[in-house]
Amino acid sequence: MKSMILVAAGATTLAATAQASVVSWCWDDWGTVTGPDQYAGVVSAANWNNSWPTYQTTDLFDSSGAATTLDLGWASFNSWNISGAAVHPGQDADGTYNRELLHGYLNAGYADWGPPITYSEVAISEIPYTVYNVIVYFSSDVAGRAGDVTDGTTTYSFNTVGPDSVSGPDAMFAQTTDTAGTYATTANYAIFAGLTGDAQTIQLQMRDTDAWGGIAGFQVVEVPAPASLGLLGFGLFVGRRRH
Repeated sequence: MKSMILVAAGATTLAATAQASVVSWCWDDWGTVTGPDQYAGVVSAANWNNSWPTYQTTDLFDSSGAATTLDLGWASFNSWNISGAAVHPGQDADGTYNRELLHGYLNAGYADWGPPITYSEVAISEIPYTVYNVIVYFSSDVAGRAGDVTDGTTTYSFNTVGPDSVSGPDAMFAQTTDTAGTYATTANYAIFAGLTGDAQTIQLQMRDTDAWGGIAGFQVVEVPAPASLGLLGFGLFVGRRRH
C-alpha cells in the first residue's frame, strides 16, 4: 500500500505566515503564478517569481513584493508539464493558483543515461534569512515514478503523483518525509527545515530507466525568532490517507 501525506488546499494558509518573509519561485511551462493577487504554495503566498514572464534570477522579491538579495540559477535536461500540452490548468476552485504552480517543471531523466544533464536543479544564493525552511515542489506527467530530492545533506525519496496533482478542481499537495530510500511515499513536495547559510542547492534525480519528472518550484520561508516558531508547524495541517 502506498501512503500519502496530504495537505488540503484550503489548509495551506497558515495564520502566522505574516510573521515571516517568504520568497517563492516557479518554473513556467504552461504553469504561471505571478502578481500580487495570485496565491499559491503550502505556505500560501503572492508575488511569485517565475521563469516567465518576469524571468527574475537576481534580487527575487518576497511575498510583499519587496526586492530581496536572493539570487537563483537552474539546470535540467529540459522542461515539461504534467499535461504535455500548451494549455494552462488555470486557477483552482478555491481561488489559489496551486494547479499552475505544479503544472510545469524542470525535467530530469534517469541518472545512468549520462550527459547531457540528467538531473533537475535549483541553486539559491544570497539568502537573506538567518534560519529558514526550503519547500521544494516537484511534478511528473506520469504517476508512480521513483525519485530523490536532496539539499546535499538530507535526501527524501518519493514516487510521483502525476496528473492527479492538477486534475481536480483544486491542486493536491502530498509531502514526502521518507529519508530511508523506500520510494513508497507518493508525493509532490518536500520540506528542508531549519537551514542556515546564504546558499542552498536543491537537486532532483529520477531513479527509473523510463522516468521523467522534476522541480516545479520552491519557497524559501524565514523561520521567525523563537517566540514565533509556531509558523511552520506543518504537521498541524497534515492528514493521511492510504491507497
